[in-house]
Amino acid sequence: MFQTFPGHRTFHPVGFFLFFLFFCTTVSSSAQSYDAFLEPNRIVDISSPIRGRISRIHVREGDRVVAGQLLAELDTQVLQAQLASAEEAASFHGRIDSARAMVTMRKNRYAMLQELEKTGNARPQEMIRARTDLTVAKAELLSAKDDQKLKKLEADIIRARIEEKKLRSPVDGIVVKIYKEQAEHIGGVDQEGFITVVQPNPLKTLFHLPPRIATNMHVGDDVVVEINSILITALVDFISPVINAQSGTVEVRIVIDNSENHLLSGRRCILKDAVLGREMNQNMEIKNTDVQPAG
Repeated sequence: MFQTFPGHRTFHPVGFFLFFLFFCTTVSSSAQSYDAFLEPNRIVDISSPIRGRISRIHVREGDRVVAGQLLAELDTQVLQAQLASAEEAASFHGRIDSARAMVTMRKNRYAMLQELEKTGNARPQEMIRARTDLTVAKAELLSAKDDQKLKKLEADIIRARIEEKKLRSPVDGIVVKIYKEQAEHIGGVDQEGFITVVQPNPLKTLFHLPPRIATNMHVGDDVVVEINSILITALVDFISPVINAQSGTVEVRIVIDNSENHLLSGRRCILKDAVLGREMNQNMEIKNTDVQPAG
């Protein structure tokens, strides 16, 4: 039996159940879902700014690669020969040794004349000549050392040019396409990519949501999306600060962990109208407090 209290209506279980069922049906029918498609975190087309012939390809389509891994090499025979010549020239010490010996000789002569000058046995012209010869000898030694540094720098430049012909992956990912074969030419004016690497973790998707939905979301929020009939937790990564004037929607980017590589790029991703769902729960809590069964 239920009692009636002043200010409250009589609680009828059957009527309340019918009201609850009607309310849930109405809200669920008004709730919407928003579709998008999964995309890799990054898609990188790798080529070379310098035209060259492919001498070796180290990967195949489908291979997993890590950042910095060598993918392919262009021909470097000419550069290798130039490097050997530059390294050999940089290793020469003959000119430096000769200049150093000349400095020692000029320094000893000048010291000897200084001792003779103390006893008045050295003429001023001899002193001037000795100082000048020592200065010139030191300059020659410095010039020889500078030349050796330049030869070492030249070798470093050639090594950098050789490294530039080694194509490496900038990201951890999967090789999905190789457009050229060994011995073909790439780079230069040829803008076509050579190797495409995709980074499938994390995956991302871009939704275009009504402002009433987007304004209730925050960067870093967890949201639930449906992918291939499976509910998955995702993370709000970006919310556009502007509304698209043509569509009247706000761009919201969501990222999804794919460290296990279970999800494939290109699959349909569905975001439910979670804000309306929260409003429904809040409204139901308020209505339940208005109806109190008597004990």
